[in-house]
Amino acid sequence: MKADLLDWLYTGITGHFQIAGHLQIDRWTFKYIDKIVLEVGCGHGHHLHYCRNSYPRYIGLDIERKFLKTLQDRFDKKILVQGDAYDLPLQDKSIDCVLSIYNFEHLRRLPESLGEIHRVLKPEGELMIGIPLEGGWIYELGRRFTSKIYMERKYGIDYDAIVHWEHWNSFSEILEMVQDKFKIGERCFIPLSFLPCAHVNVIQCLRTRPKSSPDKSEAF
Repeated sequence: MKADLLDWLYTGITGHFQIAGHLQIDRWTFKYIDKIVLEVGCGHGHHLHYCRNSYPRYIGLDIERKFLKTLQDRFDKKILVQGDAYDLPLQDKSIDCVLSIYNFEHLRRLPESLGEIHRVLKPEGELMIGIPLEGGWIYELGRRFTSKIYMERKYGIDYDAIVHWEHWNSFSEILEMVQDKFKIGERCFIPLSFLPCAHVNVIQCLRTRPKSSPDKSEAF
């Protein structure tokens, strides 16, 4: 069921916004095209599918073996790791760039995961994040008439209960936790980038750097 939903979310108007988030983060990560890029919560590999960068030194990490199997079938030459976002199986300061797209809302112990990302990132590295603006007016309205209808018609379940169980962090909570360890350099709201308000957009992308990094003028 979850696998079906993950792919379905990349269709229709919902998919248009989801893909736009991936493309924005892909633009920011172009400078890391030949460096080590880790995606925490890689899922089925939607970022690899919709991005334009080839990421030759990409590492995909997910806790779900079945998701990694799907990703491996789709992208057979990528390095994939079944691992815990709260205990990354990587050395300190070994990663140039970390991506986590539409994942932080699911992490019950997000501060621990952010601490681990901070640990494995190089001091000059960056964390790129895609966040659904859950709790915003347009996001909640859109979900009521897309995902909710799809899931309840197809599976006869209480969609609101599932969302309550799986989505632990709102966009404002994620932002607060991220800023504890990372400095935000750039933000992009989707679809109305010219109107930076959470209530009239559905996705926010963040480009961040560890707070302990040297303050370089070229950082962003």
